[in-house]
Amino acid sequence: MKASHSFWNDASVPIVEVRRTRRSEESYKAHCHREFCVGAVTEGTAVMTVRDQTCVLSPGLLALFSPETVHSCNPPEGGARSYLMAYFDAAWCSSIQEALFGRQGHFIPPAEFLLDNRTLYDSFLELTKILAGDALPLEKAERATQFVSELFTSTCDLELPATVEVRDGIVREVKEYLEQRADLNITLQDLAVVFRCNPYHLLRTFKQAVGLPPHAFMLNARIERAKRLLLEGMAPASVAAETGFADQSHFHKTFRRIVAATPRQYQLRPGN
Repeated sequence: MKASHSFWNDASVPIVEVRRTRRSEESYKAHCHREFCVGAVTEGTAVMTVRDQTCVLSPGLLALFSPETVHSCNPPEGGARSYLMAYFDAAWCSSIQEALFGRQGHFIPPAEFLLDNRTLYDSFLELTKILAGDALPLEKAERATQFVSELFTSTCDLELPATVEVRDGIVREVKEYLEQRADLNITLQDLAVVFRCNPYHLLRTFKQAVGLPPHAFMLNARIERAKRLLLEGMAPASVAAETGFADQSHFHKTFRRIVAATPRQYQLRPGN
């Protein structure tokens, strides 16, 4: 099979980029990145060197490279590997760490650069699929925030401080804001700016209070409006555009997942 490389980035989710490489035998010289990088081999193995330490990266393990850390990660001689890399903005990562551990004034490197944690490995693979898929920008940012929060909590050698409370009433305000703008591609950073709070705390507080993360609440609001428009006789394709979906296929899939019926099945009822 011929080697392939694909890259994903989205201006509406500027906090992370993703690289997917399949069946590559290429080797790289020692190098570093400005971002915080997380890597996973999904097929084969790779020989990873970080400073003067060398180890083998295989499926089930995560490679963690702090910003400006010199490293290389190459296939064994005569071999090939498939892998995923995510490049998280360093300043954004520091803001997540500040929300978790309090102000430190610098990026806190994980205590280890090779992580054996199957739960986080699986979460990372799922995150890369979501980022490269057709999920809302809000969901992509939420998933990235959740992943790095769990990763830093597991790997940074610091105590978690007491829970920081977000001001009273913010959940109600966020719900109203999302309902009124459900057709827009709102991001987690947009919400953090509007409500003047840390994205991590906003996500956690909203999910605890509502039982859904903001993106799922907004999708639900879109579908509720879509149901009203369908019963008024609007064509499903027009409803998809009116409620902010990128295309009819995405609308159909989301509607069916929430309503357990297609838009047309919902619309074609007795008396309608």
